[in-house]
Amino acid sequence: MTTAAHLAVPLTHLTELETAEACLRADLTGRDEEWAAAASGLPDWTRAQVVGHLAGSARGLINLCEWASTGDETPMYASPEARATEIDRLAALPWSELTAQVEVAGAELRDRLATLTEPLVTRSLRLASGARIAAVDLAAVRIREIEIHRVDLAAEYQPVDWSTTFTLRTLGQLTSFFRDQREVPACVLRSVDSGRCWEVGDTGPDLLGIEADLLAWLVGRAHGPLRTSDDSLVPAAPRWV
Repeated sequence: MTTAAHLAVPLTHLTELETAEACLRADLTGRDEEWAAAASGLPDWTRAQVVGHLAGSARGLINLCEWASTGDETPMYASPEARATEIDRLAALPWSELTAQVEVAGAELRDRLATLTEPLVTRSLRLASGARIAAVDLAAVRIREIEIHRVDLAAEYQPVDWSTTFTLRTLGQLTSFFRDQREVPACVLRSVDSGRCWEVGDTGPDLLGIEADLLAWLVGRAHGPLRTSDDSLVPAAPRWV
């Protein structure tokens, strides 16, 4: 018989999430309005907008916790327009208020995640991208948001700094979504450091590189050297959200 402990959000994910949130706070500590107003690694977004998105996405994941708890569909955001408006509202706050919003939203999400146990966590939920996830993976989704957007802050953190645990888990979680829901201009991602492979599309060359760079390419972030199996140019990344 399966027990609640076996189906709860994994404690390892909750511990990893605490570490990720602490690293995000460290990234933001000591910054100021001028730093926040500068361009991020995302087109047309400032660093403040990236941070505003991290606060808003935590609230969106709290909505998914409600969905998991009640069984009543509760989307992350009311609409794409509402999501964009909230990001801009948060980004316009004074820097100290914005960072406080991120910290409070993150803490509330962690508290909610810790309460999700069987049978609630067996429910299938839907992210803003349209991807379906199990409730047990909500903490991993938050970790993914933090790790990728820490790179987008265009500061010291880079994809090569992602842990192997994070990189492999995220490749495993995302490749089926890209294969089924996006047009990916590559067939297989091939790791040169472990030999692992991930099928992502039906056409185009295979891409070869270290795992962190393969993941960075897949989610549309700057990456280190990659090469193709047919020596063609590395194609542009597919759309994610």
